[in-house]
Amino acid sequence: MMSLELFSEPFARTGNISAEGFRNLLGRPTLGLTKTVIRESFQNSIDAARRNTAPNILLRVRVLGEEEREALARRVLASLPADAVSRKSISDSLEKPDLRVMEIADFGTTGLAGPTRADMPSDSPDEADFVNFMRNVGAARDVHQGGGTYGYGKTSLYAMSACSTIVVDSETISAGQPVRRVMACHLGAAHDANLESGERRRYTGRHWWGVGDGEGGVDPAEHELAVELARSLGMPERDRGSTGTSIMIVDPLLFDDEDGSIADDLLETVMWNFWPRMADTTPPLRKLAFRLEVDGEDVPVPRPEEYPPLDLFAAALKDLREGAEGLKPIASQRPARHLGKLAMKKGMCGARTAGALRSGSIIPRQSCHIALMRPVELVVRYVEGEPFADSRFEWAGVFVCSDDDEVEQAFARAEPPAHDDWIPENMPKGPAKTFVRVALREVVSIARNHAIPAGTAAQAAERGPSLAATATRMGRLLDQTQGNGPGRRKGSSSPSARKTLALSQPRFMRLEADESSRPVAIFAATLTNDGSVPDLRVVAEPHLVMDGGAAGTDGLPSGYSTRVSSMQMKSRKLHSDDEELCVGELGGEIEIAVPMPSEAAVGLRLSLREGEAG
Repeated sequence: MMSLELFSEPFARTGNISAEGFRNLLGRPTLGLTKTVIRESFQNSIDAARRNTAPNILLRVRVLGEEEREALARRVLASLPADAVSRKSISDSLEKPDLRVMEIADFGTTGLAGPTRADMPSDSPDEADFVNFMRNVGAARDVHQGGGTYGYGKTSLYAMSACSTIVVDSETISAGQPVRRVMACHLGAAHDANLESGERRRYTGRHWWGVGDGEGGVDPAEHELAVELARSLGMPERDRGSTGTSIMIVDPLLFDDEDGSIADDLLETVMWNFWPRMADTTPPLRKLAFRLEVDGEDVPVPRPEEYPPLDLFAAALKDLREGAEGLKPIASQRPARHLGKLAMKKGMCGARTAGALRSGSIIPRQSCHIALMRPVELVVRYVEGEPFADSRFEWAGVFVCSDDDEVEQAFARAEPPAHDDWIPENMPKGPAKTFVRVALREVVSIARNHAIPAGTAAQAAERGPSLAATATRMGRLLDQTQGNGPGRRKGSSSPSARKTLALSQPRFMRLEADESSRPVAIFAATLTNDGSVPDLRVVAEPHLVMDGGAAGTDGLPSGYSTRVSSMQMKSRKLHSDDEELCVGELGGEIEIAVPMPSEAAVGLRLSLREGEAG
């Protein structure tokens, strides 16, 4: 059976980029290696989707069978590079009896089309995918408003492999006919080696395995040989004409952590980064079909709407897609330009999956994040803000920049090679830099203040530090002593819910600042009143909350005393400046204000009383 030949790239007289330089193109992504590989590979697959066809991606981790490992060692990587370091790293991996591979396979995409040699012209930029992926470095983006800009994502594939080696299997269309292509690549280090003639030569450290081209180089194996090689390695099956690309990462650097598994890590990475393309409201031709398989077992992939907190993000994106009311436009003034829109959603903290509860999970326990995207609707990164004071509630937002070409290109240019941030500081002075800087400034400000009720942020800015940290501390203390949070009604103080005279438990709503910049806790309760007690009063009794429980003020300084500063039923125009509010036969929402000591939280008890105030 035929084996592939090795070609090691020599330096040209005019110079080449070395393997080390190629590897350095990845830069220093803020994400981990696994997350970078998945993000870059999935983005490339989405950009490569055929017109009027939704992309379909299989992510698979498996151990090669004995025959598959033999085929990899004897038929694909039969000859090893002359460089001692490369030879050892590849040999060490191939000798592992439980050699693992990680495969990323897309279907419904164009595959790696075009010429197989970098010095051959192509009919159009769209038909140079093979050389751009397999041979060239840093090819420009050719997809209008696509997710990738640099074409550098392939560098992470080599970094993910313990032996810096990948095998690529692609079904594509060439000259109007289906063609299958298989090629292997290794990224080593620049080195010197002797030719058969004895002459010493300098090599870049880049190596390919393929079929000899008659000129000292190699081309990919094609047609039946390619099909046979892919099948011998156990790579995903493809029917003739089922275009797409499968990438096998040999000996991937994957680790099971103590609290989770590889499956958890891979699943949540895809969900956290690609949920916009998996949501219920995603148009069918843009919707990503994703399947995950680990060690022969299919891993269930939930809908974002049933994978908290992505349910809130999906709801926010739905509002943006449908142009719902309440969207916040983001704009610059100099120059005057619409930069994008922001949608926000809040709700109860949904139950997290078991994988999301492990210590290494990227899924937040309490969401307070805004997802940043370009119109291609791939998450660039998240801006983290202040959480709600009550940890049972969370919020999520989505910002999508404008699809105006000038604006969208500004945000695309602000991305580093890993596409995981917007960095205006790396851009030259001009309108594009202003667009990105202004949008980020506005989004960050909203994230910081969203959990602070209307009016409070401005008061805090004028009178003192932000109340968010204090609100968070108080909410968490109250969370241990009362069962209610902002806007959530739970239970009644009456023995039976059927009674028509009932007062709900007080619930903490927000913090405000008084004239002295002292934080004031605002509580609310609902009074249902059938009018059976003409002289009914609501009495409020505040108390300290320390270490999760109610506390008295005996032995504490005077600054720890508690009092009610006001009670009001706005709908009935009732108001009191002390701890009692005469309601008579009226009912409705009651709001109670309690000034807070600086180092403690406050709680509140409410009761109903009959007769005149004592």
